[in-house]
Amino acid sequence: MEPNATQLAPNAGWNIPEWCTATSISRASFYLLVQRPRTVKLGRRTVVIESPHAYLQRIAETQLAAA
Repeated sequence: MEPNATQLAPNAGWNIPEWCTATSISRASFYLLVQRPRTVKLGRRTVVIESPHAYLQRIAETQLAAA
């Protein structure tokens, strides 16, 4: 039996409400972010392809480099 896509990559992408829940920010705040996480459009759906951990790490590195 072949594994399905969710078994291969359970966190390959998040919809915006899932990603916001994982980072504890509101959906409105998501759209106000100056540096948004990486996303792709699949039809009408926006899929966040950057994990919450990777995004927060990238933002921290950017802020440390600017200081």
